[in-house]
Amino acid sequence: MRVTQNMLSTQVIRNIQTNYRAMSRYQEQIASGKAINRVSDDPVKSVQVMSYRSALTETEQFKRNAEDGLNWLETTDRALDDLTQVMQKVRELTVQGSNGVNNKDSLETIAKELKALKGNIGDIANARLGDRFLFAGTATDTAPFENGGFVSTNNDPLSWNVGQGVYMKVNVNGTDIFNFQSDGLNLFETVEKIAGELEAGHDPEQYLDHLDKQMNNLLAQRSIVGSNVNQLEMMVNRLDQTELSTKSMLSKTEDADLAEIITNFTIQQTILNAALSSGAKAIQPTLVDFLR
Repeated sequence: MRVTQNMLSTQVIRNIQTNYRAMSRYQEQIASGKAINRVSDDPVKSVQVMSYRSALTETEQFKRNAEDGLNWLETTDRALDDLTQVMQKVRELTVQGSNGVNNKDSLETIAKELKALKGNIGDIANARLGDRFLFAGTATDTAPFENGGFVSTNNDPLSWNVGQGVYMKVNVNGTDIFNFQSDGLNLFETVEKIAGELEAGHDPEQYLDHLDKQMNNLLAQRSIVGSNVNQLEMMVNRLDQTELSTKSMLSKTEDADLAEIITNFTIQQTILNAALSSGAKAIQPTLVDFLR
């Protein structure tokens, strides 16, 4: 086949454009640090990359949920720890008021302190994390303690999605603590009864058993919170490992080997320079050159 000047010029331009495209691809990989910048670069690996990214997004959301649940439980545990200290103080004052050596003024002083502690218990019942009430079940925007009593009856569980089909309960039922009945009296009523007995000059020793039952129930609720904290901490650690593993797989699939790509870019640049040089020599002679 006869090779014409036009054919030669077209071939030279085509070869140069091919080299430019290769250099452009290498330069894009160097600039982005990614071996795959579009699906056409590698359709099979592109599907893998999308799968890893989807899994990573899901894992990160599960991790955020678990950390939020852990924060909720830890805040709840601190509130219950405060309540435990208040209850211990209530018991100490009850024992003090039962020793038989207090005069009327002393008993009234103890009664006032007990009523103040009852107010502290109410404050704890309305404990919040941000703008959400801890002991109000799912009605987190409604104060569970009002007008001197625990009025919430919402016992619905607050569950956080921390894995595929895995839900963790992060709250304790406020009614199981503040409305727990000990011989017909809840926590607030027990403290109020003790204060009333002292104001009347009576021995409140009979209510020590009520307080002990309330304290035992409180400790049982705290053990549930502690168990859930341990489970969520393990879940967060597991999600950390999953996130790290997924990121590693994603990096191996889509990240560029910069040393190899820079080497290829340099080689391609040399090839381009050679193509430009040889092309210039191949298309330079014309009929006019021979007529000179």
